[in-house]
Amino acid sequence: MAGKLRRLSVAMDEETNKILEELVHKENRTASEIIRHAINQYYHFRDISPESIKIYSELLYGREYIILDIELWIAMLDELNEKASDRFWENVRRLAEAHSWQIRNKGFKDLVELMRYLEYENLFRVKLNGDKNVTLVLSSRNEQKFLKIYLESLLDNLGYRVKIIEGLRKIMITEED
Repeated sequence: MAGKLRRLSVAMDEETNKILEELVHKENRTASEIIRHAINQYYHFRDISPESIKIYSELLYGREYIILDIELWIAMLDELNEKASDRFWENVRRLAEAHSWQIRNKGFKDLVELMRYLEYENLFRVKLNGDKNVTLVLSSRNEQKFLKIYLESLLDNLGYRVKIIEGLRKIMITEED
């Protein structure tokens, strides 16, 4: 740790003190080290909501999702976009239909809420354009065909009537009345 240390007194309730003592014992570190580390972690992660942490952990814990390097993802999509058969794209549609059944039970009230949830899968960032209009900003152009086919099927199976417009690295979705 760089720099001069400054002494600070902190009042703790019994339960917090008990947790700190347990951490000191289990991690073989001083209370000061643990508190400095906790403050540092809080500072770096303070903008991540508890809801985000819950959703990410649910996605990863069930081992139905993976973390994948973006360059590997792009390389795979390059190959698929060039050589994938009609059978592959039909499988994407069928998987979207199956996913619609899982998603249906989560009770999303509108397109925006659904897209915000899907944003956690890290395939795109959602930009709001109104109540029934979103722009999905993609990580790369290679995702466009895959996501368009997937989302068309998913949204159709969930009962959304939408118009999907492709940009260069964006997909615009407008809910039709």
